Amino acid sequence: MTHAIASFFAAWGEADADIRSTQLKQTLSSQITYADPRTPDPITDIQAVIDYVGMYSQFAPGATAEVVAQSETAGHLRTTVAFRMADGTEQLGQYYIDLDDQSRISRAIGFAGIGAPE
Repeated sequence: MTHAIASFFAAWGEADADIRSTQLKQTLSSQITYADPRTPDPITDIQAVIDYVGMYSQFAPGATAEVVAQSETAGHLRTTVAFRMADGTEQLGQYYIDLDDQSRISRAIGFAGIGAPE
């Protein structure tokens, strides 16, 4: 598992905005593209990603996000993340992630669930 990816998702559970911001800035490329089912359009600005992740902490106090699996094909990473609420409920999501030449996240596209057949 790459450090940037683990740190990026660990930041989702960080309640302190300054610590969260610093942690995210260390994990994100200056050329970032982020999208998930809750973003109406891809986010392409580091501060906007920081603000977006901050909403998770704001609207789900005590919740965490943790990488629980990761695989790689030709330099592209598939990451499974467990989003755990303070009440113990959990939702899994999958992200397809690319890193820049500094091993920072340059693209992260998230999906709800893990793609199991319905």
